[in-house]
Amino acid sequence: MRDATRLHIYFKNDKALFLIPLYQRKYAWQKKHCQRLFADLIKVHNNGLYSHFFGSIVSVKACETEDDLLIIDGQQRITTVSLLILAAINAVKNGVMQCENEEYVEDTKAKYLIAKYRKVERKIKLRPIDDDMAAYDALFTNDEENYVPAEHSGITSNYMFFYNLIASGEHGLTFENLIEAIEKLIIIDICLDSSDNPQLIFESLNSCGKDLEEADKVRNYLLMSLTKDEQESYYYTYWNKIEKATDGEPTLFIRDYLTIKRKVISSFDELYFDFKQYDEDSHIDRKDLLADMLKFAKYYRMAGKGETGNANVDKKLRQLASIGSNVCMPFYMAFLDYANDNCLSEDLKYEVFDIIENYWARRIMCGWPANVMMKTFALLHSDNLRIYSAHQKRGVEVGVTYADIMKYIILKKQGTGVFPSDSTVSEMFPQRQVYKMPPSYRAFIMERMENLDSKEGDDHLIEKMAEGKITIEHIMPQHLSPQWKKDLGEHADEIHEKYLHTIANLTLTGYNQDYGNRPYSEKWNGYIQHGKDKSTNLPSETQVYGFKDSAFKLSNYLKLHQTWTEEQIIERGQLLLQKFLCLWPMITTQYTPLEKEVEVVSFDDDDVEFAGRDILGFRYHGTRHQVSTWKEFFVELCKQVYDEKPTELLYLATKEAYFHTKTELGLAQIAPNCYVWTANGTNAKRTVINYLFKETGITPSDLEVELVPENDNSSSED
Repeated sequence: MRDATRLHIYFKNDKALFLIPLYQRKYAWQKKHCQRLFADLIKVHNNGLYSHFFGSIVSVKACETEDDLLIIDGQQRITTVSLLILAAINAVKNGVMQCENEEYVEDTKAKYLIAKYRKVERKIKLRPIDDDMAAYDALFTNDEENYVPAEHSGITSNYMFFYNLIASGEHGLTFENLIEAIEKLIIIDICLDSSDNPQLIFESLNSCGKDLEEADKVRNYLLMSLTKDEQESYYYTYWNKIEKATDGEPTLFIRDYLTIKRKVISSFDELYFDFKQYDEDSHIDRKDLLADMLKFAKYYRMAGKGETGNANVDKKLRQLASIGSNVCMPFYMAFLDYANDNCLSEDLKYEVFDIIENYWARRIMCGWPANVMMKTFALLHSDNLRIYSAHQKRGVEVGVTYADIMKYIILKKQGTGVFPSDSTVSEMFPQRQVYKMPPSYRAFIMERMENLDSKEGDDHLIEKMAEGKITIEHIMPQHLSPQWKKDLGEHADEIHEKYLHTIANLTLTGYNQDYGNRPYSEKWNGYIQHGKDKSTNLPSETQVYGFKDSAFKLSNYLKLHQTWTEEQIIERGQLLLQKFLCLWPMITTQYTPLEKEVEVVSFDDDDVEFAGRDILGFRYHGTRHQVSTWKEFFVELCKQVYDEKPTELLYLATKEAYFHTKTELGLAQIAPNCYVWTANGTNAKRTVINYLFKETGITPSDLEVELVPENDNSSSED
């Protein structure tokens, strides 16, 4: 049987035991999962929700004569709810949680935790596996001295987490409120026949089946609460089109969509929960949300496939797509949406994307990692808009294009996000191991260096390279023959090791398999390949054309040189470097920043150095707070976050990392049982705030800091 039911109905049988099979893993929920459940229950109560989906529970009757159930899938949920209820019951008994009716406490215990009518010695309803059962049973004594230590048991650890959370009183729930919220949890009850083999069922659920993608969870969340007619209408009007726009794989798109909206990059493990939180916080009508997602899904396809409708822009987007990285997608979508709303010209769109390609190409050639660019591109568009906003507030016209502002922002980047200068590229270019790059990187570099921006270039070169019709050829081969060593001279091995995989020793060809490690003279002049005709098995001859007859521009230098030595490798490398710098020249900007009165910077701007600067105030969620020191700012901000998310802060305090439950030297009080470490420097405080925002789901761009301009005399307490 498969049915949606309320969790409390699942627990109602006074004779049934919940048996966890021995082949199940131990209880494994982490505190973050428990915290999320508790926060959801608070929302259920505070918002007067009728129900809240809690997942599925798969069980099979243990035997024909009893009502006992083997829990095949869902033991984590059943165990966690049981721990929460037991913690609340003990909290009432210990006087740290309010309850108007003591009989209600006993009734709840009997209903959820005890199989009171079973004629067995152990009447506790849930029977975990051995080690977990000992820890679970000890909790019923309500005596911490009897508990299995929390460091040795997830059962004890999560029980104590719930108990301390309840005892804090910050949640505002009575015992009755909490149980009523639990009774609104909805599960999918899948109960199988006792004749089914539970081991095979378990293996099928946990090994053979494919886990739900995060996008599947988001789809279910968006459609599940609607009526049947609305589900069908919204699915075909919006979701189905979103899937088609993303080639049936919308998970990456959803993460990029959330990045645009939240200005925070979600991990895939938390994507569903981050989406759910965004929906709850934004209060967007479900239809409007799906319509907005579809709009950005179309931009996602335009950017990824080069389908804007303008030939030049589309060609540039396809060139960018060949790099094989999605880190720019949040920027692409946000910019295309802005360009559409503001009727930006096609030439300006092309210029913007060309700047991005320049940034990519230079960083690739310098060997700098792409992952550090995720945040750059997540915030690049909002950084542009922030400059427009600053001009508007001052009443000063911007006077330059969007592209010029973008170049100004990119040129400001320092550290791992820096835009490589001509001198840096010139230093790295001759030694870059191009052939050892990721395949998509080297294909991008070789295609662009071959075609340049010529109207006569081969627009299908990337596809031909992917199909193996055209390949990258090592001019000096990967394995030196005696003839090659003779031609290269006494330092052949050193030359081979130094230059083999550099771009100076690479070209494109359709004869890679034929050339092999033949001498340069044969590769240059061409030769007759002797073999057999596959259809007739008769001897055959095939003309293999050499570099001197190559159709590729990358081989133009080779056509002029009948020898290949270190001198030619160095000379060709310098010629290719000049072509590279011509194709991707150093960018400059015409934008002049506003004169600084008070510098207001977003907290998520990594390019702004806080250490050594004085702070005048901060703006959180649009409300200004005046402060005079970094410590005052730090403590006041933590208090603001606590007022907004007390449960999350108390949870962080239990970790005893940056936040603590007890006071000691170097800590400042945020609230009862919640203290923060303040005996640290400005950059350390910034680290703690980033940690706080990440753990509580706060968008860093919601915080702006007012700083004394850099050219003023600044002195920091740190």
